[in-house]
Amino acid sequence: MEAILMGEVIKVEIDRALAERFRKKAMELYGYKKGAIKRAVEGLVRKFSFGGEADWGSLKGKLDLLEWSSV
Repeated sequence: MEAILMGEVIKVEIDRALAERFRKKAMELYGYKKGAIKRAVEGLVRKFSFGGEADWGSLKGKLDLLEWSSV
């Protein structure tokens, strides 16, 4: 039997100019095809999450956490 990997959806709102610049860089790095943005975001999340000790204090005030839900 084959394992099925489930994904997680994370929705964020960022500055339009920053988003456009990010999309452009992601496509330059991963190619102008489907999945480029996903690969770039996953890479950033991995680097932030597993890159040693995170500086959570630097994020204070930058994240607007509207709702927390438990699984």
